[in-house]
Amino acid sequence: MNHRHASDHQGLTRRLLAVGAEAGRRAEAGRVRFAALLLATLTLALALASVVAAHATYEGQEVRGKARGPVFQEDEPDRPAVALWSVTGDSVPGSGQFPVVFLTRLTEDAPLPPGLASWPEPGESVLSPALWDRPGARDLATRYGRTVGTIGSEGLQSPDELFAYVVPFARAEGDGVKPVVGFGPDSGFVYFSVGQQDDAKPEWNFLLMGGFLLVLPAAVLLIVAARAGAHARDRRTALVAVLGASPRSRALIVLGEALFPVLAGALSAALVIATAAVVDIRLPWVRHVLVAADVRAWWWALLAAVLVALLVVLMVVVLTDVTGRRRGSGNRIGGTRRAPVKWAAACPVFILIAVRGPEFFPTGTAPFVFVNWVGAAGALATLPAALAVVIGALGRGLAGVGRRRGRPGLLVAGRRAAAHPGPMARMTAGVVVAIGLLLQAVAWQGQLGSNARAAQATVDRIGTSALVVQPPSATVQQWAAFSRALPTGTAALSLTFEPQAGRTTVTGECPALGSLGLPCASKPKISMSSSADPRLRELLGWSDGGRHTARVVLGAPVTGQGGVRGFTQTVLISPRTGADLSEQRIKQAAYASFPMGAKVSTIGGEWLTAARVNQLQGEWLTLFGLAGIAVLAMASGFAGLAEFLRQGRALAPLATLTGNARVYWSTALHGILLPLALAGLVGSVVGAWLVLPQTASGSSYISDGLLVACAAAAALIGVVGWVWGAVVSVRQAAVWRPRGE
Repeated sequence: MNHRHASDHQGLTRRLLAVGAEAGRRAEAGRVRFAALLLATLTLALALASVVAAHATYEGQEVRGKARGPVFQEDEPDRPAVALWSVTGDSVPGSGQFPVVFLTRLTEDAPLPPGLASWPEPGESVLSPALWDRPGARDLATRYGRTVGTIGSEGLQSPDELFAYVVPFARAEGDGVKPVVGFGPDSGFVYFSVGQQDDAKPEWNFLLMGGFLLVLPAAVLLIVAARAGAHARDRRTALVAVLGASPRSRALIVLGEALFPVLAGALSAALVIATAAVVDIRLPWVRHVLVAADVRAWWWALLAAVLVALLVVLMVVVLTDVTGRRRGSGNRIGGTRRAPVKWAAACPVFILIAVRGPEFFPTGTAPFVFVNWVGAAGALATLPAALAVVIGALGRGLAGVGRRRGRPGLLVAGRRAAAHPGPMARMTAGVVVAIGLLLQAVAWQGQLGSNARAAQATVDRIGTSALVVQPPSATVQQWAAFSRALPTGTAALSLTFEPQAGRTTVTGECPALGSLGLPCASKPKISMSSSADPRLRELLGWSDGGRHTARVVLGAPVTGQGGVRGFTQTVLISPRTGADLSEQRIKQAAYASFPMGAKVSTIGGEWLTAARVNQLQGEWLTLFGLAGIAVLAMASGFAGLAEFLRQGRALAPLATLTGNARVYWSTALHGILLPLALAGLVGSVVGAWLVLPQTASGSSYISDGLLVACAAAAALIGVVGWVWGAVVSVRQAAVWRPRGE
């Protein structure tokens, strides 16, 4: 008897699931909801997986970084040294600082660092593939000596890492040269490692970006998908409740309706993750390579992310339909008939405060930032109300044009927009606010590099006509060899700054002093004038804090890197103002003359390479933000599409009277495509206005391409919604029959 009862129970469960599946296929907006649930599951699963992938990437890079890390003899004093190890930094156009590791083998059986097939000979180097193929840096084949190969993937933190191993001609010496007993944890304790992760932002930055810019938009799409087409489902749920269906039975019907699209979305997400676990994937915009091995190492967490997304979507769908309010209008985007004019009027006021208010305060001060933030927050908060007013006015205008020209679709769409501007405004508000917040985040990311902006301004003014050279260690003989290798006419001088005395000293011989317009004699004090050589003004501006005063000493340049007197820099000067020096040739001469090369940069150039970290962070913000905007645009599109299809049957008599189906295309155009395209355009324009105080100095990473991408993402979703809504409405009209309407 119990067996029969269980069998009947299972049979009822299958029938209720089948009823739900069939109801979903026959629903008015069934295909729209199917696609919405599929995409909601897919985006939520991938958003959760992106958080897991960020952690997996950081962990994988840390493991590979430790595997090549040196084990210093000072930490393992009982073991013999097998090599000498030291590191310096270098850069190529468009890159940040990357490590150049110098190795000198001490024993024939010295172990190899991971990624090397054999020990290079003295004067040879091995580069990472990304560094070997770097555009604009073809001199790397000979910069560190003869390049004899590339580093294997097991020796790199990621395939796109810039890294080099160099075996110098002469044995390197100095405080930075350390004897090592091996490489990696298998050889001992690794207390020191170098690589691209050293300059990367902390892991929590990417975890927060994934959470706020991907997971939250996916949650919004899930809510919209759960209530899409809910008007008819609310009636069905009320009917089966009256017939005596239990909450469990109602839940099974809802589950049967949602099960197939949710499973399809989960399987699609699993397919994407499986692909990333098999092959390395280069992400767009940031050009970062997602390593398949890192993904495979966390396959269980990624699988859990897919299962969690599947369960969350099913739970939200069931709870929304079974325990949701029966009052109201289902999926209707409710709202008042009149637009909130008073809030709309406040929007341009807040925009004015955000754009012009900071001008009353010094740039970068707390009041400057506070006024801009208050204005931006107020503008984004009141923007939906302003959109409602604009959409209402446009609706009245469109209705008038449709009436005069006999365009029923234009007339219907215009009158609906004029009568109900609030729902359309809310449909577009998410996209507009998301674009505005993204542009704020990217703009403020650029504010973190004031010194980098000053360095770039220096380069814009004097180019590479003055270069700073800083070898880690060098002898007098090596400096002499370096001087002989310089291009003809290149002069050298030294700049020494003594912080305690507040004094700057320029030391050089007559050719170098004459190149800067200085007298060929020692002078106790000189002051810069507007007619002074611009290179000298830049040198003093970066060394003495803008006092532009110095003393001149006639003699050989000081080549030490520091001392009791202060900090010394060696500066190379071109023969005349405006004539650039070749940074690549200078670097090649430095690596040929000094055992560990030298840092060669423009004045303040170290800030330019350091700013690359913030620039990369801005690119990641852009990538995540654009993905979030696309998801929010999909949510808005599905909301508008479901609302449009719910009203589709009301247009059937009109289509019959007019004798054509163009009314659906016209109505969908103005009811779906136009609002979303307007949201993308308004969001990009207003967002760009709100960040003007930050971008006026050229400090932001916001580009025209980013603005176009934001507007295009919203417009593309609008086009898909327009075509889809029109096609489905035409199909609905084909089966419509009069029933006393």
